[in-house]
Amino acid sequence: MDNIERYIKENREKMDIHEPDASLWGRIEKDLPGKRRSLITYLSRAAAVIIIAGAGLALILKTMSPSADENQSAMNIVRETEQYYNSLIRSLYAEAEPMLTANPEINTELSTGMNELDSICANIRKDLKDNVATEEVIEALIVNYRLRIELLEDMLRIIKEEETENENKTGYEI
Repeated sequence: MDNIERYIKENREKMDIHEPDASLWGRIEKDLPGKRRSLITYLSRAAAVIIIAGAGLALILKTMSPSADENQSAMNIVRETEQYYNSLIRSLYAEAEPMLTANPEINTELSTGMNELDSICANIRKDLKDNVATEEVIEALIVNYRLRIELLEDMLRIIKEEETENENKTGYEI
């Protein structure tokens, strides 16, 4: 410790006998570069920016998401599509019922294929409930139903061909 520091520490009480003038801080503040802003000013500006950004984000999200009318319209299309294709599938099953009981191995293969398509359809419906690209989801649902119908039609064609072959073989026997 050098002599000046020791002198200041020892004589501090003698030096602090005078109080500074109250206007002194005002003069010092004037001479400081730039005016300091208060915390309230910063907070109010930050709040305004947050409100404007939030309103803009809400507006963008609202314009990007489909409206309730569009969702209802899409759901009506899905219901109508499901009704149409389910009626076709029921009619094909009704036509195939007698043949399926006579051919249990084909019935097993058909059930396996339909179960796979059912699981795919369940995933598609889940996407539809999540409003994920509604138009593409509806198209995927239609493709799934078409595959079911194609599977049933192919199965019917194969069974009918086998029956025709069996009839032709039995027709030539004596």
